[in-house]
Amino acid sequence: MIFELIEPASFALAAVIVLCAFFIFGVSGFGSSIVAVPLLVQIYPLKAVVPMMVIIDMCAALYIGRKSSGDANTQELKWLFPCSLVGMVLGIFLLVKAPGEPLLLVLGIFAAINGLRVLVKRNVETFDPISRWWAIPAGFFGGVFTALFATGGPLYVSYLGLRIANPKVLRATMAFILFMLTFLRLALMLVTGLILSWEVLGLAVCLMPVTFLGIWVGSHVHTKLSNASMRIAYGSILVFSGSMLLLRQIT
Repeated sequence: MIFELIEPASFALAAVIVLCAFFIFGVSGFGSSIVAVPLLVQIYPLKAVVPMMVIIDMCAALYIGRKSSGDANTQELKWLFPCSLVGMVLGIFLLVKAPGEPLLLVLGIFAAINGLRVLVKRNVETFDPISRWWAIPAGFFGGVFTALFATGGPLYVSYLGLRIANPKVLRATMAFILFMLTFLRLALMLVTGLILSWEVLGLAVCLMPVTFLGIWVGSHVHTKLSNASMRIAYGSILVFSGSMLLLRQIT
């Protein structure tokens, strides 16, 4: 029942988690699910958390996309999206057939290493973009992890961070591609029936105010950050999310 899911103590903790996760999303354009899901599953069942986050992510991406869609680099998306679709098909297959622990371990290591790389080079102003062919593995594996665990953001930002120097464009591009992928996840949840639940819908609606509060505060902080500060923010998020995944798998 929805009243069990919004029990005051549990709901207050969930609200704090969602507020922090979407503050990060407001600053960077990604990171909400990879921060929120591992913490929310300590409070609510996974089958409630994942579809709930799909609903909230969809609304958040619409909010960010409406404000910054004009800044998104659509040329990068033309390369990433087809590869992501293929990856999501494989991810759905693995979700049914394969154990998830080794895949999460790999993603955690990848995210943490790339976060450390960004932090080490945070003050480097010269920018030499990598080849666009790297969109193939980045999009493919990003699609796999997005379908499996809603945690493909670190792969996309690792690639786009090496292609796009402008933090404003990077944030808008990340928000746009995650909106498209969230839409596909929403369609999958509708097909499986997981999202057609009053408990899930009710919890998502109850958490929506803190979601938009976090985005609003994060968006205002984002406008005041320099390029070096944005690199610190991206690097820190990647290290944090990667470390959380590694810690969860180890424990």
